[in-house]
Amino acid sequence: MFWLLFQRPSRATPDVDVMSVIYDRDPCGLEVRPPEEGLEVWAPDVGGLEVSTREQVEQALEVFCGCDDLEAVDPSANGFVRVNTESFIEKPEQESSDEHLRKKQWLILTLAGVAVLFIILATVLGIVLGLRLNNSSSKTPTETPRASATPPATSSKPVNAVYATSGIGVTGWWTGPSSFTIRLIYQDQHGYLRLMRYHSGDGNWSTLATFSDTNAKLGSPIAATSYNIPFYCFSPITSSNNFTQVEIFYLNNENILQEWYFREQDSAYPSAQTFSGSGPMSPNGWKASPNTRLAAYWPSVIFQDGNNQVQEAYDANLTWARSSKGLKSRNGSALAEVPSSVLEGRFGGDKILYQRDDQKLILEGRTNLTNKLSIGAPPIAIPPNSPMGAFTVPRYSNSSDGAMNTYILWQNSSDTLLMTWEDDDTGWRTSSTPTFLGRPDNGTGISCLTATLWTVASLPSDYNTARCYYLVNGQIREVQYDGSNWAVIGNVLLD
Repeated sequence: MFWLLFQRPSRATPDVDVMSVIYDRDPCGLEVRPPEEGLEVWAPDVGGLEVSTREQVEQALEVFCGCDDLEAVDPSANGFVRVNTESFIEKPEQESSDEHLRKKQWLILTLAGVAVLFIILATVLGIVLGLRLNNSSSKTPTETPRASATPPATSSKPVNAVYATSGIGVTGWWTGPSSFTIRLIYQDQHGYLRLMRYHSGDGNWSTLATFSDTNAKLGSPIAATSYNIPFYCFSPITSSNNFTQVEIFYLNNENILQEWYFREQDSAYPSAQTFSGSGPMSPNGWKASPNTRLAAYWPSVIFQDGNNQVQEAYDANLTWARSSKGLKSRNGSALAEVPSSVLEGRFGGDKILYQRDDQKLILEGRTNLTNKLSIGAPPIAIPPNSPMGAFTVPRYSNSSDGAMNTYILWQNSSDTLLMTWEDDDTGWRTSSTPTFLGRPDNGTGISCLTATLWTVASLPSDYNTARCYYLVNGQIREVQYDGSNWAVIGNVLLD
């Protein structure tokens, strides 16, 4: 039902105020036509009521829109309220049908265009998402090692993976005439220090302990050494008193030299006891150069101070002492410490290797812990801050002097690993090594193993423990020298 209300001018017919016209919409269309000046009303096909007054159409009246887009005029001068305009003038029915058809076609085309656009967008979006998923899956590590600071597990690597510039400490001892064991320490992705175990009996690496309370700075240098406690203290060795202590040295965030020990019972039983904790050196507050490397061979550890002077901390009657060696070294110099002979090594007779500012590699030797060092330098110069490691092997199986063969593994300016050695009385020699040994990662060092002299089993003239360790592509590579040739054992498997 439609209602139409018109307000007449009061001056024209004061006695009639309102005219109301009510129409029901006829589906077939309703048309009313009074005379020329009357009112025209019809119901077009599209529904709704159209009204026009021919007299009003001819007047120029102000147009305004209300709800449902209805246009009206308000001639304020004469008070009329009239429906307007040409859009309400009657048009032929055929024209309305054609316009309706055109609108319908336009609507169909518009919907079709939107559908096509939607399909294109969906296709593009699917391709983009597919590529992202593919890239994400391709970055997943393809190998999780069986075995790093801290920095902070934002990396996709396993938490036990080696920190990029981690130092490596290594020590070991012979447990019998043909058996030995190795302890290796590195820093993981959280900055924790991890202690690995290897035994020649099974040939496997396994994790002994993870130290989360060491507070080692990220990328700290690491050195390790070991000794059998009752043997070193000249006390009886029994089944309940047969402990070997691994000494681990590193720096904290303030570059203070730190000690951590791991004491393990030498027993084949699963009930073997272990103890670990911060060592008595740590509270001493011995500050090192932030770029120092570390080297150790019991009972000594070598480091650089803030003036790049070589410093030594050593055990004296179960307490730590410190002394300056009076040796000026290059900032960040590689360091190594090995026993000078089987006999002298048990009294602190060591060889200390470091690099001077002129890039010369210097070897200083002594016969015991208190003797002054004397130069015995190999005639080589190495690039600044080149990685370098050293190890020794007894020259003879039975010798009164216990002479040692000394081997130095270092990297030249072409990133090639070279070996300089002395294994007889003819002096020092240098040769290249096989390219398959690889290249240590930038900013990392080389750590080599010399088995400790402070153990129950004697130190044999055997090259099975003549091993070096360094990072290659973030993995700890283990290589061995057999007295004549180098071989790659493989990467240390981290569990």
